[in-house]
Amino acid sequence: MKTIREQIVERIIAQLESISTENGYHNTIGTGRVFRHEPMVAQCQAPAAVVWELAERRHRNQFGGTVRTLNIKVEAVIRVAEHEHPTSISNMLLADIERALIISDTSLDELVDDIQDIAADIDQTPIMRHLANVEAGEEGDSAEVIPFPVNRSFAIASVDFEIIYTTEWGDPYTQ
Repeated sequence: MKTIREQIVERIIAQLESISTENGYHNTIGTGRVFRHEPMVAQCQAPAAVVWELAERRHRNQFGGTVRTLNIKVEAVIRVAEHEHPTSISNMLLADIERALIISDTSLDELVDDIQDIAADIDQTPIMRHLANVEAGEEGDSAEVIPFPVNRSFAIASVDFEIIYTTEWGDPYTQ
């Protein structure tokens, strides 16, 4: 049995994999190209996306359930054709990610109370994210620039989402 959180993340990954021009999007990420907590830019993999599960806040509601607010970050990178401007493609990639998770994925509706994009960023500079090692006493996260090969042009977009869902108190497996 999987937790509700795990089911949500799996559906997010599946929906990001559906981003393709054949499905009406501007860009293609594709099946098997969405990773979880893996810095795809370190290996210069494109197209690719990564889902980062960030902080989750919790509080009890008036009915005794636990309202959970999960923040996730979706980062994506794609190659840009010579005739295209990377910034323009990055903006379209932002739109593809937002549309895929908010409008196109109705299967999330049965698990979440709300999903909202809360921040977005575009770039042409890939980064390697280093998440904090809580056990080692590190705080926050850090990033370092990873140089891409000079002869390639990439578009990079990241979107932060806030996902609100409710489970029974003390039972993350049951809505």
